[in-house]
Amino acid sequence: MNKLNTTSTELSLLTEQLMVQLRDFVITYGMRVLGALVLIIVGYLAAKLLSKKMEALVRRSKNADTSVGTIVRKASFVGVMLMVLIAVLERFGVETTSFIAVLGAAGLAIGLALQGTLSNIAAGVMLLVLRPFRAGDAVQIGGGEVYLIDEIGLFVTRAHKPDCPKVMIPNAKIWGDTIVNYSNTQDGNRRFDILFGIAYNDNISEAIDVLQQLANDDERVLKDPAPFIKVDSLGDSSVNILFRVHTKASDWWDAKLDLTKLGKEALEANGKSIPFPQRDVHLFNQPR
Repeated sequence: MNKLNTTSTELSLLTEQLMVQLRDFVITYGMRVLGALVLIIVGYLAAKLLSKKMEALVRRSKNADTSVGTIVRKASFVGVMLMVLIAVLERFGVETTSFIAVLGAAGLAIGLALQGTLSNIAAGVMLLVLRPFRAGDAVQIGGGEVYLIDEIGLFVTRAHKPDCPKVMIPNAKIWGDTIVNYSNTQDGNRRFDILFGIAYNDNISEAIDVLQQLANDDERVLKDPAPFIKVDSLGDSSVNILFRVHTKASDWWDAKLDLTKLGKEALEANGKSIPFPQRDVHLFNQPR
């Protein structure tokens, strides 16, 4: 009977000790977990607020591309959350210096495995720093197609073709090739050339005067540089007159289409014919 009482007492003491240890564990680590959760929530809200403030600050600059603001927002958010993660680990006694070293080694390994991606990031940084184009510009890359830029990212540049299909271009491909920006021109101007052909028996000087008057009457045609209207070549069926004028970049497309039509009509109204390719065929009777 005494042995049973002794065993019961020992079990009670053991249970009481376990409960005390469990309570101490819950109090100690429960508070740490609760503090970590609060830290994560507060850090997340602070990261969102700070990243938006940073983006707004960048966008206030007139010279900053809109894509820079987006990248600054994302980078500042990630930076704050990394600091929050380190603070959370410190609450649980994790040696953060070792953790940072592990992250650095992992980053190096990932970097070696993703060299192509890193080259895109490097190219993206150069595009954002040197700004050969901005969002909204019409750009030709490597002598190929023309794209309308939507956004410059760290990895890819988002764009679309003039007929609207979306395009994603790796930054390394853009930076490693020739970039022609049609939206950023010398003094904001653009030039276009039109060849008008007249018949060989037409008066060349009169035709040039007609085209010169056409250029003078159109307000979109700039006086400086002055229009250049000269005989360009002697074709198989026509005398080709070069009609070269400058306009503001915003007027370029409409002016080119309009003056092509108006030039033909003006030449015909002044008795000049627009010849089409033709051949003279001579037949000879061969003796049998």
